[in-house]
Amino acid sequence: MLTHLKHVLGLALLCFTLLAQADIQRLQTLHELRSEGYVAATYILLDNNLFERVREPANREAYNAAMRNMEQLMHAMGNPMELRIPYDEFLRLVRQLESQDGEEAHFNLATVNQIMMAHAAVDHAIAREYEKHREGAPEKLLALHQQSLDTNQILLLYQNNMFSSVGVYFVEPSEGLFEAMNNRIVERADHLRVLFPEQAQTFNQLDKQYSFIQPRLLNYHSGWVPSIATFYLLRNTVTLNDLSRQEATNAAS
Repeated sequence: MLTHLKHVLGLALLCFTLLAQADIQRLQTLHELRSEGYVAATYILLDNNLFERVREPANREAYNAAMRNMEQLMHAMGNPMELRIPYDEFLRLVRQLESQDGEEAHFNLATVNQIMMAHAAVDHAIAREYEKHREGAPEKLLALHQQSLDTNQILLLYQNNMFSSVGVYFVEPSEGLFEAMNNRIVERADHLRVLFPEQAQTFNQLDKQYSFIQPRLLNYHSGWVPSIATFYLLRNTVTLNDLSRQEATNAAS
């Protein structure tokens, strides 16, 4: 009887461990899916902003690459309908914009506005799924995710502010939003140094890259540098996502 009980308890513990591993990996996949959504939205705005006289083909390639990554990540999760439906609408609107001729697409901000609304719908759907899986996740992993998310969001907000007729939908607009986002990023950078003392060099580089573009973010009406902001801030999110991928693997092992 005692041997049987030990066997049952052992199986229960194994099942719990496997479930915890699955939740951590799904949490990581959801974070990466959300991050790719911000990359796509950022490059869509960059491709259509009126401050650029020449449309750079690399911007379209970048947002399409991000959307292909989203497809792969959703497929890996089994294409949950709560994510698939808003994503398909996001994709449909992007393809609609691309089907317009160059000049029409560049100035048809109504379609761009619809795309940003659709991105927000996808983002909010992913956020709801993320919340279902975050309970019990390691603090280190959650901190990396949040720093990546805040960096993506302050970048998209910066790009968004170049469009007077395109709304902000992925966050609730408020007075001092840039400052609040910036403060969270700076404060969490210090916390991440405490959580990851062995990654001091990496976080030094992240701080250096963020500090370079920080004045532009806080004075966003004074001389737009959309491509430069994208270059530096997305370098940070790539590094943070790499770190979180490693941390998720460690947590699940």
